Amino acid sequence: MPTFFRRNRSVEDNRSQVPEKAGFEQPRNICRGVFFTVLLLLFCSAFPPAVPLFAEPPAYTLAAYPTNDPKKVYEALKPLADYISAATGWTVRTVVTRNYEEIIRRLADGSVDIAMLSAASYVRFGPSVPGLSYVATYMEEEGGEITPFYHSVILCLADSAVTGLEGLEGKRFAFTDRYSTSGYIIPLLMLRDRGIDPETFFGKIFFVGKHDAVIEALKARSVEGGAVSSGTLAAAEGTEGNIFRVLASSEPIPLDAIAAGKRVPQEHVQLLQEVLPRLGPDSAPMEAVRFHLQWPAAGFAVLGDSFYDPLRRALGTGD
Repeated sequence: MPTFFRRNRSVEDNRSQVPEKAGFEQPRNICRGVFFTVLLLLFCSAFPPAVPLFAEPPAYTLAAYPTNDPKKVYEALKPLADYISAATGWTVRTVVTRNYEEIIRRLADGSVDIAMLSAASYVRFGPSVPGLSYVATYMEEEGGEITPFYHSVILCLADSAVTGLEGLEGKRFAFTDRYSTSGYIIPLLMLRDRGIDPETFFGKIFFVGKHDAVIEALKARSVEGGAVSSGTLAAAEGTEGNIFRVLASSEPIPLDAIAAGKRVPQEHVQLLQEVLPRLGPDSAPMEAVRFHLQWPAAGFAVLGDSFYDPLRRALGTGD
């Protein structure tokens, strides 16, 4: 056969082989791609990520009730929200509710996620808030020691003729709020333990809302007696001097509870329980509380929900 024809046949043979090879490789590549895709899906389903990829950081609302001037409470609380944000990567905003009732309602409806609750509010109304979790207990410094307790005190002015509880009979008396632990609930028990019915014993009862309002009412002599927390009394004596007389002091009361609502998952509750106890008395959040509220703030401890059981028994809300 002539060389010319042999050369052309070779070219034709090569050309005819190329599409056959390409046609063979394409299905093979497709099969490989499907195989590895299935493997990846199986691996991901077996080991799902703990946190969704590219998830936005959670946004939570931290709230407190107005034991004091709401502006002061806000300024005292905001550094704590900022600290939680920095320690966790969450977005945490600060609100101060109008009263104790609002903070409980907002925890229940989910518009508040983390709250600083009075001990009595926590034990009395906590069970009515779906999914509420104990986080930590606020601590104060007293007598050089850090403690999770405080006291309720019934007092009058030091220059008053009243020297004992019996001297307040027929007089005007100020409580804070019906939901307040040391401003109403505990002093009510103290009075009843002494056989005193406030409704018939006092000449007139006022609910002035805030602890510092009781102090102001006493100073203005609008009332002859009142009930406040021991921290409020210490703050008032720090600015006014020893112008008050303590007529009765309660047994130790558990300090406020930090609680988390239903939108906060348990892994975030646990993270809060890790970061809050790191705050010492000299930390910025505690210094803010001392500066704005004059409370001897000292940090937080995780003591468990059962820490409040004695108060539950005292209030008749637990076994």
